[in-house]
Amino acid sequence: MFLKVVFILLLNCTLIIGYAQSQQVTLSDFALDEKAKKLQAIVAVYKYPKQPLVDPLLNGVESKKTAHKFNAILPDLRGAKDTCYAYFYYGGVVKKSALQGYVLAILTNNNRGAQPCSIWIDKNFNLDLTDDGPPILYNYNTPYHDIVFESSEIKDAKYTVRISRFPFNYNSKYLAMLDVFYKEGSGTKLFAGAFYSFKEERLNVKAGDYLLGHDSFRIALKDVNCNGLYNEDGVDQVVIGEYKNNTLFDQKIPIGMQKGMTYFEKNGKRFTISAIDILGNSLRIAIDADAPIKNVLKIGKKIKRFKFKSTEKDGKKIAIRQFNKKPTYLYIWRIGDNAFAKDSAALREIQNKYADKINLVTLNYGETPKELKSFKKRNRINWLIGYSSSRINQKLYIEKFPTGILTKKRLRVKQICISALDLLNLLKINTL
Repeated sequence: MFLKVVFILLLNCTLIIGYAQSQQVTLSDFALDEKAKKLQAIVAVYKYPKQPLVDPLLNGVESKKTAHKFNAILPDLRGAKDTCYAYFYYGGVVKKSALQGYVLAILTNNNRGAQPCSIWIDKNFNLDLTDDGPPILYNYNTPYHDIVFESSEIKDAKYTVRISRFPFNYNSKYLAMLDVFYKEGSGTKLFAGAFYSFKEERLNVKAGDYLLGHDSFRIALKDVNCNGLYNEDGVDQVVIGEYKNNTLFDQKIPIGMQKGMTYFEKNGKRFTISAIDILGNSLRIAIDADAPIKNVLKIGKKIKRFKFKSTEKDGKKIAIRQFNKKPTYLYIWRIGDNAFAKDSAALREIQNKYADKINLVTLNYGETPKELKSFKKRNRINWLIGYSSSRINQKLYIEKFPTGILTKKRLRVKQICISALDLLNLLKINTL
């Protein structure tokens, strides 16, 4: 039995070493990066007056230039009501097209009534909407619809955009804010309103899991210019996240196809990407064991300065240096993490019993101010809660949530990746 256990352990170690040397990762899942998740980007819809139509290239841009106008061949619109038009962003539009980076669409019955909205899309980029097949029918209760654009120049290169409507009971103040923004940036075009436009979700991030024992993580490729290609030098990006999690951190690494250019640090190791499939279906990754690690907190060194907002002082930023007169425990977390649920009891005891010995600063990443204030009140939290950001996370080299960082006076790092419970035990035996 003992020999069997030893054999299994050796086998697992061998597998991990093999993975560490070089591994091909299949990227079969669509994922979202944090920034894309937070944004409520829309496909703006405009009322159709008459031809010619106005090029969207200068939308929202202050410029003395006059937007290009063009004519298109439209489907039979006789009897149609509430006719509108829109532009879908697509980086794979052929260079000879009159519209660069955008695809024209014509909509009828866009008033969100009982009749479905018909959407014709110029998928072959010739400004003729009569030769692209039947229109998409979008009903008032359709949850979403995926539109696939295919490159006419590179085989199998595809980009998918998911469109959906704002619910009838959606935040009216937010919709009014979007209305003001798009009306001001639409030039001579008559904006139909955010409620009559479409939410836009760009499915341009393909993800998979890199397996390395307890150090496994999710890795993805982002087709930044949405043209169906994922390995363009200086354009596309590698995105890193937590294992099995399809919402990725806002940690992006530019792709460089020259040897050794595409690299990143994770879990105290440096990784190099040696090959990327042009369609984003896979990549090859390996650990660079000889490379020095740069992006990590160093014991005895001060953490980088930053400011954050708290739930208690609306709009006013707090400088982290205000906490340098005694030891400080920085705890970066997200609502819903199982580890945070376990740590909350320890955090409460630290605040109640040891506030005179240590500063407790917890920074939440991802929640809105309204949600976080409600969470704090609902759970009767008596310690400081602030808002983290991608910039703060980068300064603290946060790779997973939650993460605890213990500093001595003057914010010099004493220990990283220390749990709230471990800190509480140190305080109990007075060995901080």
